[in-house]
Parts: sequence; C-alpha cells; structure tokens
Amino acid sequence: MLFKEIYGHSEIRERLIRTTVENRVSHAILLHGPEGSGKFALAMAYAQLLHCSGEQDGDSCGVCPSCQKATKLIHPDIHFVFPVATTKKVSSEPISDLFLEQWRSFISDSVYPSLSGWLQFLEVENKQGGIFKKEAETLLRKLSLKAFESECKVVLFWLPEKMNPATANKLLKVIEEPPEKTVFILVAEKIDTILPTILSRTQLIRVPKFTDMELREGMLHSFPESEDKLVNIVPLADGNFLKAQHLLNTDQQTQFYQEQFIQWLRMAFKFRVHEIIDWIPGIVNLGRERQKAFLKYGLHLIRENYLLNQELGEQLRMTPSEKEFSSRFNTFIHRGNIEALSGIFSLAIQHIEMNANPRILFLDLSAKLYKCLKMKAK
Repeated sequence: MLFKEIYGHSEIRERLIRTTVENRVSHAILLHGPEGSGKFALAMAYAQLLHCSGEQDGDSCGVCPSCQKATKLIHPDIHFVFPVATTKKVSSEPISDLFLEQWRSFISDSVYPSLSGWLQFLEVENKQGGIFKKEAETLLRKLSLKAFESECKVVLFWLPEKMNPATANKLLKVIEEPPEKTVFILVAEKIDTILPTILSRTQLIRVPKFTDMELREGMLHSFPESEDKLVNIVPLADGNFLKAQHLLNTDQQTQFYQEQFIQWLRMAFKFRVHEIIDWIPGIVNLGRERQKAFLKYGLHLIRENYLLNQELGEQLRMTPSEKEFSSRFNTFIHRGNIEALSGIFSLAIQHIEMNANPRILFLDLSAKLYKCLKMKAK
C-alpha cells in the first residue's frame, strides 16, 4: 500500500512520512478512528514505507522486493495480529498465524476491514473474535529473533481492544520497551476499552471519518462506473468507505433490516407479545454479529427520526424509503425519549457482545421499546 493510493487524511500521511524522513519513528503508534475511516490503510502504507529500500519523494517506491512482499502481505518482518476464533480446523487456542492465508485473501479485497466482515469471511459470525494469551506468547517469541530481511521488525496490530486482560498484561512490557528496531502499529476503533497502561505507551493519532468529498473521490477511483449512484450513496455512508462500498454493492441487507425494524416497531408499539415471540427466532438465527448490525441500524434510524422531529432535515442521512416511513414515525421520537431509546439500544449491543441470551434480550428490549414510545414529548 502506497500513501499516494490513500484518499484524504493528507495531514496524517504527511505526519507519518515526516517521522521516517526526520528519523523520529516512534516505537509504538496507535491509529484510532471509526470504522471505514482509512486507519488500516494508513497503517499498511506506513509499515511498507518503514521497509522500503527505494523510497521516492517520501513514499514507498512500490517496486523494490520489500514493497512487493509488503503488498502481497508476505514480508517476513511484518507480523500481523488480529482477532480470531475457533473453527472446525482450529478447535483450540486460535492465533493469527493459523489464519494468515484467509487474512491475506480478506485484506486483498479491501484495506478498509471490519470485524463483522472478517468473522463472516471466516464463517464464524456466531462467535466473538478475540486476541488471546497464546497470541502474546507467540508474538514475544517472534520478537526475540532478529529481523530476516529489513533493518526493523513491524507488528501491525488490528483491533487491540479485542485483547483479553491476560493478553494485554503479557504484552505491556514489550510495547513499552520493544526489542531494538521494532515498531508497533496498532489500529483501533474503541480506545476506551483498551487498558490505560497500553494507551500511555503509544503515540495516539486520531483518524477522522472521510469528508463527503474525500469519500466520493476515493469511491470514484475504486468504482469509476458508479458516479451517478454516488450522489445518493456518499451522504448516507457518513464518511465510512466500507459502508459506501456496501451501499454500492447491494442494498438488500439494509432493506432487510428496515423491513424487520419497522415490523418490530409496530408490534412493540402495541406490545403484541405473541407476535413478538414469533418474530424473535428469525432475529436469533441471524447470529450475533448481524444482530448487532440490526440494532445499530435501528439506532441509526431512531437518531435520524429525532433530527427530523427537531426540524433538522438538512442533516438527514436516509434513503428515500426510510424518509417515507420516517415522515410518519418521527412524531414518536422526541426530546422526551431520545436519550432512553439510545440508551437501551446501546446497552443491548453491549449485552450481545457479552454473549447475552438473544431470546431474552429481544423480548426485554421490546418491552422497553414499548415504554419509550409511549413517553410524552418534553
């Protein structure tokens, strides 16, 4: 990955390049920002630049042996760490090295990865991906060895927030004082769930979401035939390249979530318990990652309806069919219940991540949704 291939984030690109030019490379940096913001692409480009032997104008040359291996994700001195889960082939103690072939295929398709997309690619979306203690032991063993080809070793660590406490504590010392010429590049989305002791040992770089102009430019480069569709897609994507790509490829999933959410709202509004109980198994069968995606979609639609209710229509990010539904529904989302609604949905997402029973969760959430929708506007 070359820096010049990344659209937007010009200040961050220049900042990273300058560290190599001025020989001020930090032993550990943490690029953090929302999903689809380009932080992983920046990390890939930085890792490649640190190994490039033919640097040109502050960027990787793209043609030297190191660059070609980095592009193919096979450079022996770039070590990847990412969330994994047990599978039919890996029944215990999963580590990143056991999934490198799938990882290369997954990242080759897009340098804007998401955890749900990765777990779906592994066909384990019913499980919670994590980074476990065996991963830390394996990484420490690798870092005790000398670099194979380059002057330095790079650890590209995707989603460190998925480390359990045992893993984080085991890696704490090596992140603080890594072996000579070793660089950690961590890429995170939720830094508030990372141990403060880990954060304090890294140089934090916030990567904001793309502007609409940057997103449009990047999408046009990747999908030049889609210019007409981008007029509607870019505003809906809200700076998320991955979401824009998803919206471009298909809107079937969003349409499914919309239909299910509207059906659920109508049942919850009158608290038709028997219908809700009959509806829940279909949501349970989606798996945990898609259950979270469904709730996040509902949270999005609730927030958009609140904006519409408050006559802030110029900020709306909805499809035409969502706008049609919301023209009637927005009266039920107001100052009197927006905080409560946001709270119950956010909490439900957290509970799914903690492996809550989805049948009980969605029945309980339906009752809370009924109460919220009956609240009076302030």
